[in-house]
Amino acid sequence: MISKISQRDKVAFEEAVIHSNSNNQIIYAIKFLKNWFLERIASSFPIPSWRTKLHKMRGIKIGKEVYIGYDVIFDRVHPDFITIEDHVEIGDRCIISAHSRGTLLLRDFYPRTTAPVIIKKGAWIAPGCIILQGITIGECAVIGTGAVVTKNIPSWSVAVGMPAKVIKKLKE
Repeated sequence: MISKISQRDKVAFEEAVIHSNSNNQIIYAIKFLKNWFLERIASSFPIPSWRTKLHKMRGIKIGKEVYIGYDVIFDRVHPDFITIEDHVEIGDRCIISAHSRGTLLLRDFYPRTTAPVIIKKGAWIAPGCIILQGITIGECAVIGTGAVVTKNIPSWSVAVGMPAKVIKKLKE
């Protein structure tokens, strides 16, 4: 038997509906379930170009010749806030999030916020990276394995660490 939905789930759902600019909870719920299902399939699909197509079907704006590795998690609530330009490569098990929120008790300090994530042409995101909301990764930038990106990364730069810091420029 399914138990009653928690207060936390109700609040999170209502916030997500508001931030998606949807006035209809049923339509939002159907869209969310469709995106969840597509993400689960895309996450482990063996053909890389099909992983990309499945993520596009979720609403992520993806350019041409993009590689998305296995188990990459794109924001489940706001995939349409993510743009990936041409020739980008994203390694396995990265997380790209376009929203954030605190617990029920911390909502006054950390309300739900959303902001676009843009990964520019030719960028390489190595495996295990986390990219937070509102971030732009510049053209042909390299994000080292396991980096946590909390600030914009300029074009033609290499950034590593937690939080990610630029350690070198690839061209002046």
